[in-house]
Amino acid sequence: MTGPLRRALRITWFPFFYGARVVASSFQVARDVLTPGSAASPAFIEVPLQARTELEITAIANMVTLTPGTVTVAVRTEPPTLWVHGLYTADEHAFFADIHRMEDYLLGITRRGGAPARTADGEVSP
Repeated sequence: MTGPLRRALRITWFPFFYGARVVASSFQVARDVLTPGSAASPAFIEVPLQARTELEITAIANMVTLTPGTVTVAVRTEPPTLWVHGLYTADEHAFFADIHRMEDYLLGITRRGGAPARTADGEVSP
């Protein structure tokens, strides 16, 4: 598949990808609110980013904030980093993976070559 076609498909699919993420998070928060007790394990987490431009950093920060159960508290551009408050951070690896998945999808749209590959632990591979 050619680069422009792949990028067009990603742009077309993006609202469905992100919409599904928002709906799933909404159900998680609603279930926690409507059931006795609390499954929340809130924490502030520093998330290093691959995003480099102001557009990319702003877009991922807003995507995180618009997802129920998370909010971007602070942003640093050098090196690109978000500080995120998450309600459900018991599994920190899964929390990072969710944010990095959103970022990778966004970079696949904003960059011609797509997002750089990540290793199993979420770091950018050389």
